[in-house]
Amino acid sequence: MEMALTDRLKRLDRTLLELITGICVFGLACQSAALPFSINQVKFATGLWMGILIAFFSAVHMWRSLNKAFMCDEKSAARLLAGGYLMRYLITGVFLVVLFYTNAGYVLAGFLGVMGIKAGAYLQPVTHKFYNWIFHEKDPVPQPVSEEEGEPAKSMEE
Repeated sequence: MEMALTDRLKRLDRTLLELITGICVFGLACQSAALPFSINQVKFATGLWMGILIAFFSAVHMWRSLNKAFMCDEKSAARLLAGGYLMRYLITGVFLVVLFYTNAGYVLAGFLGVMGIKAGAYLQPVTHKFYNWIFHEKDPVPQPVSEEEGEPAKSMEE
């Protein structure tokens, strides 16, 4: 039985899906913005999309690290997150150095691609609305939290 694309997408973690979509949109925007310039388009595209790939894997790794950290105590979680952070930065650095020495693509385009993870995070409100539209969903309306009976609200001065 074949599953519809929207059903398969719904099974993914929604935040990760929105982040990856933002990364891809950023990559397409950067590629389109470079077209009018007289640069080696193949080297630019190679650097950019390899960087986008690193951003994609970094996003997945960060998501997995956060999910693992939620299951740990505070000290273990901090160590796990710091280790993941260092590993992602090390892989990014190695990628940029390899790109430089192999001359396979532009290093700055590779760095721009890696920064796609930041752009994807900024685009998340837009991609969230897009997937709400695709999945025919609405966000719940936030409700104020009612105060427990018998305890007055504490002021900021206390």
